Amino acid sequence: MAMVSVPLPLSGAPRAHRPKALLAWLRANLFSGWWNSLLTIVTLILLYRFATAVLNWAVLDAVPLSGSRTECLKAAGACWAFLSEKADLMLTGTYPAAERWRAYLASALIIATILVFALVPIGLYMRVGMTSLAAAASYLLLRGGIAGLPLVESHRWNGLPLVLFLSTFTMAVAFPLGVLLALARWSRHRALNLAAVGYIETVRAIPMVAVLFAGIFVLPLLLTRGATIEPVIAILIVLTLFYAAYFAEDVRGGLQALPKGQVEAGASLGLSGFQRIHLIVLPQALRTAVPGLTNSIIGSFKDTSLVAIVGMHDLLSTSRMAYADPLWQAYALEANVAIGLFYFLCCWMISERGRRLGHGTGKAGS
Repeated sequence: MAMVSVPLPLSGAPRAHRPKALLAWLRANLFSGWWNSLLTIVTLILLYRFATAVLNWAVLDAVPLSGSRTECLKAAGACWAFLSEKADLMLTGTYPAAERWRAYLASALIIATILVFALVPIGLYMRVGMTSLAAAASYLLLRGGIAGLPLVESHRWNGLPLVLFLSTFTMAVAFPLGVLLALARWSRHRALNLAAVGYIETVRAIPMVAVLFAGIFVLPLLLTRGATIEPVIAILIVLTLFYAAYFAEDVRGGLQALPKGQVEAGASLGLSGFQRIHLIVLPQALRTAVPGLTNSIIGSFKDTSLVAIVGMHDLLSTSRMAYADPLWQAYALEANVAIGLFYFLCCWMISERGRRLGHGTGKAGS
């Protein structure tokens, strides 16, 4: 039996007619025949049972954050006390216990920088300066070795500070580099075009795992004799070069959607090539490329968890450290739920911001 889909006409209907419109939509889409009605009822029953089970496990039968392990042993639901007991280990991993305040302060600094970028309209030079200062300050806080702060090697930067540091500053540098690559590929200059095409297609053909191994094992071999590079910085460099190629393709899609008449109109007004790109091309191309860029940013944020394969510990790795404790091994699900909720909220906020920018509701300068 074919089902006829009828759009839900609530937003455009008068308030007095909305109940009738809702009933008409339900009748047409969910109860249009005995088979559709049966599927709807069975689905609602399953959803109800699932929602009830989740509510009982997560709330009604759960031990709160202020609980104890003894209460968890007797409880039939989740043990959220595990999160409060192992919070430091899950968030900072093997970072020295006495210096964890530095990891939290660096994380707060990065989060504050992200919020300023997302909510406050500031100019390009201010953005560059703020990014540079935030990167330098968070790096010095985490590393130490100055101002009386003990030195902490980068392989001990675990958990939340590592994820925020890599994802934020990788994307902050990769995006402008990707814009330059996209402009080079879009240009009519043969040498620039071929170089950009070669770089973008080569990088996009390399697996992410190979890029991470290159950052840890290959990049240090390219340095001069006696020179060293910290693993975090090596990974930051290779990830920046990797994601720049993906951002370039997103921006190139926006450039190709731009009508040629826009550029020709700018030339007829006597604008220079730089002025046409800065005032006409990029504003429209970036607006068009927002959906693709948002998708790439979300993907790159989640891909930071792959650093675990080269010996660095992201949030998933530090959560495994937490429930590796024999006394708390039964609560791996609580740890994974908490980490999953963190990634969900971050990705949702990125997606929401991208949606607002795509619809033109973002503030000027954002």
